[in-house]
Amino acid sequence: MRVVVMGTGGFILPSFKELLNSEQEIVGLITMPKREKGRSAAERVFPLRDLAIAHKIPIYEPADINSPEGLALLRELAPDVIFVCDYGKILSAEVISMPRYGGLNLHGSLLPAWRGAAPINRALAAGDTRLGVSILHITPEVDAGPVVATVSYIPSMADTAVEVESRLSRLGAPLVLDSVRRLEGGTLSACGQDQSRVSRAPKLRKEEGRLKWDRTTREVVNQYRAMQPWPKTYTTWLRPDGKGGEPVLLILSSLEPAAGQGEPGTVLEATGEALIVATGDGAVRIGYVQPAGKRRMEASAFLRGYKVKKGDILS
Repeated sequence: MRVVVMGTGGFILPSFKELLNSEQEIVGLITMPKREKGRSAAERVFPLRDLAIAHKIPIYEPADINSPEGLALLRELAPDVIFVCDYGKILSAEVISMPRYGGLNLHGSLLPAWRGAAPINRALAAGDTRLGVSILHITPEVDAGPVVATVSYIPSMADTAVEVESRLSRLGAPLVLDSVRRLEGGTLSACGQDQSRVSRAPKLRKEEGRLKWDRTTREVVNQYRAMQPWPKTYTTWLRPDGKGGEPVLLILSSLEPAAGQGEPGTVLEATGEALIVATGDGAVRIGYVQPAGKRRMEASAFLRGYKVKKGDILS
């Protein structure tokens, strides 16, 4: 079957590999134009493109796949199906209807939960304990098409969005190939989504990384897990009166539950390797700290260089 793959980010990479190593005929990779401005040569890494080049797959980067030029490109490629994942552009009804079998999409949630751009982050922030991916038929309404397959797992409480995304992308890959094969064979069944259970997953905003210490310990930890690798979780150390200096912005990572109780945001322990801060119902231990403009360091190194004391306030 002639397959056009549409993707840009890393989430599609395992699925692309699976399709390339199968009997399917991959006739092109459609991806968003490169954005290299402001990046060093070492940072200009495009694994999806590199994989396509290695397999001699033509790469296309239309500015707008929904434009007449984009439609003409698809018409020329004449796909039986388009497979879309992490592409970065909403497809028009004209694009979706062009292939003989329409389109399939790999989405990073158990639909109908978390439709939108940041499903993994939103699921972690909400405290979901079972995460997964869905394969669905593409329709003009984003992430609303009938679901043809799902797979799920229970992540560790130490897993951030980075680890979860990697795991889910690998779990979804064989499901993609199986769905394409069943679509071609006429055995692919689908189930409509329950509209009463729909939840949304809009893009993250930078301000969502600011820690709210009056939340429960679990909510604080989940916020940290959800906000990786961007915008990260951060707070402000308010220097005690009389000590001088402006408040210091701190990016915090490796947060985990700890014993303790106090006014939310109060430093309960700042000795040796332990930096423990009170939450709304307990406390968290902070593993790494990055002061604004400085390198990331272990909490022990941070405490040696910055005289944070028990009773100080993180706001």
